[in-house]
Amino acid sequence: MNIFYFFKELQTPMYQWQRIHFFDELERGGHHIITFNPLDYPSTDEANEKLISAIKDTEDIDLFMNCDDSSVLYPETMKEINKMGIPSLLICWDNLELPYKHKSIAPLFDMVWITSVETKYLFERWGCKNIIFQSFAANPYVFKPCWGKTISKVGFIGSPYGSRVNKLNDLLASGIYCDVFSDSLFNIGYNTSLGKVQQFDPLDVCVKAIRYMRFPIGRKVLYSTIKNKLMKKTDLCSESKFLTKHKSVSDDEMVGLYSDLTLSLNITELRDTYILKKPVNKTHLRTFEIPMCGGLQLASYTEELSEYFEDGKEIVLYHSKEEMVDKAKFYLDKKNESLVNLMKKAARVRAEKEHTWTRRFNEAFKICK
Repeated sequence: MNIFYFFKELQTPMYQWQRIHFFDELERGGHHIITFNPLDYPSTDEANEKLISAIKDTEDIDLFMNCDDSSVLYPETMKEINKMGIPSLLICWDNLELPYKHKSIAPLFDMVWITSVETKYLFERWGCKNIIFQSFAANPYVFKPCWGKTISKVGFIGSPYGSRVNKLNDLLASGIYCDVFSDSLFNIGYNTSLGKVQQFDPLDVCVKAIRYMRFPIGRKVLYSTIKNKLMKKTDLCSESKFLTKHKSVSDDEMVGLYSDLTLSLNITELRDTYILKKPVNKTHLRTFEIPMCGGLQLASYTEELSEYFEDGKEIVLYHSKEEMVDKAKFYLDKKNESLVNLMKKAARVRAEKEHTWTRRFNEAFKICK
C-alpha cells in the first residue's frame, strides 16, 4: 500500500518514534510511506497550498494519513483532498488527554483511529464515521530480546514527572533499588521529548488549562496536577541511597536494558492522577516495547492491560501501593530469577503474536479499502 503521510516532524524523540516503530515495520512488510512535512515550508498557509500540489503530483496513493490538528492541516485543505477520492485516515495518538485538538478536522476523514476508548463518545458526537479503537504497538524487528547479565533492579526509562515521581518515590521509600534513565535528572527543566529545556510559558499553561476544563477526564488531570503540587510530592527523592540516576539512553541501549532489568516500571496513570482514588489510565509505547524486548513490566492493574498480557505469566500487575512493593520485592528475589526469565519469554511471544504495528494497521486498512 502507498501511504501519503502528512507528518509535522522534528528530529526529537517525540516525533522520531514513529519512524522507529511503524515506518520501519510497515516498509519491511512491503508498504511505502511518502511523508510531507509542513515544517519544510515558510508558513502553514504555504504548506497547505503545496500539499494539494504534492498529492496531485504523486501517483497511486492508496491512503492519505494524518495525525496533526486543524492548526496544521486546515479543514479546507482536507475537503480538497476528499474531492480527489483518496481514502483518508486520522490517527489520534493523544485523544485521551487532548481530544478537542481534532474536533474540527476529525469528521472530514473516512476513518478515525483513536488510541484510548474513553473519549470515543466525543468523536461520535462530532459526527465521525468509522471510529476504530486500537492502542499502540511495538516493532518486533527493532525491539527484540538481547538477554545478558540480569540487572536486579526496577528500571524506568523516561522523564520522571507527575505520577511517575509518586510511584518511584513509593518504591524508593520501601527500600527497592531503582535505576532511572533521563537527561532531565541532570538538567533542571530539560524535556527529553523536546530535546531542550522547556521554558515556562504562562499563555501555554492557560491554553492547556482551558482545554482540560472542557471534559471530565481533562478536569481530573487539571485537579490532580494542582493537588499534587500543593502536596509537594512532585519531586523525585534524588538523594535516596536506593536510586541510581543515569543519562538518557539510545534505542539500542533501551532494548538491552528492558531485556536485562528484572522489572521495568510502566506508568499507566496519566500525568498526576496517581494520587486520586480513581486515576486516569493510559497505555503508552513502553506497554508494548518492554515485552517486545523480552522484558517484564510492573504496572497498575487496568482491565485493558489485563487483556493485552496475562498477569503472573506475561506481566506483573498490582492493585495498590502495598501490592506494588510486595510484588517488586518478590520478583527481585534471586530465587525467583528463573520464573522472571520464563515470564519474559512468554511476554515476547504474546507481544510478537498480537501487538505489532502490522497487526494494528491491517485492521485499519480493512476499513479504508
